[in-house]
Amino acid sequence: MRDQRDPRQLPLFPELSEHVSIPSITTLPEFDRALNNLIKMSDLGAFLQINVQGLEKLYTINVPELNIPNDFLKNTAQLSPITIHLFPPEIRNQLKKFTYEIKSFFNSKNSFRTSFGYFLFRPHFSLWKHYLDQVKKSINDYIYSELGHGNYGKYFLAHFREGYDFFRSIADITAPWEFRDKLLLKDIDTKRKAIANQHQTVFTLKPTEVDYPFEILVLKTHHIPLVLHDYISQVQISAIFKTIHLEYLADKSIESIDDIKELIKDM
Repeated sequence: MRDQRDPRQLPLFPELSEHVSIPSITTLPEFDRALNNLIKMSDLGAFLQINVQGLEKLYTINVPELNIPNDFLKNTAQLSPITIHLFPPEIRNQLKKFTYEIKSFFNSKNSFRTSFGYFLFRPHFSLWKHYLDQVKKSINDYIYSELGHGNYGKYFLAHFREGYDFFRSIADITAPWEFRDKLLLKDIDTKRKAIANQHQTVFTLKPTEVDYPFEILVLKTHHIPLVLHDYISQVQISAIFKTIHLEYLADKSIESIDDIKELIKDM
């Protein structure tokens, strides 16, 4: 048996775990007490974990990890890692604001913070659902407004070109690389498919190939969609109501929000 510990989950069978030492329920009275506490807790509210994914897109170029021959690089080449973002600062800041806006719903009147999110009081469940739907709509409206009509493709090509030009700037005349005058989404898409079919990685590409900088950038940006609707499909806002295993409630008495706060401290 393999003990796979996930910090986001409580153990179902704690007595079998090597890492967790909470007692297991062994008697019916313990089970009844724990179940009664769980019911009371559910009447008061629920644990809520919030994750916002897919809004920020970037890639990093770290030249030393690529094992490029030193002869191919200028003596003055910048070799420290650089990070290149898909969107300019003003768009990234606005997208980040949406993340803050989601969490601004929570305050001392409707919830309290936990190590993994919030405990949301039950009377505010429907308000939270309505608020979350509004924020999701605001995000989609903003994305379509700012990134629609071909703008997303332009941002993608600009952030791809920034990395491509970086390689151009560090390449010495001894490097066998040939740089394209024009970068096109269709060429990037074709190269993505070819590299995927060949199961190529950053470490299997050969620096001696003439198209090496282009191929490296294709791999580095592979996780970033080429078109807007694929980008939007990757934007995920998950608000998961989580439960708690009965073992944590067997020796407790849950009658109020303060009792739940004390329970969290013990956990």
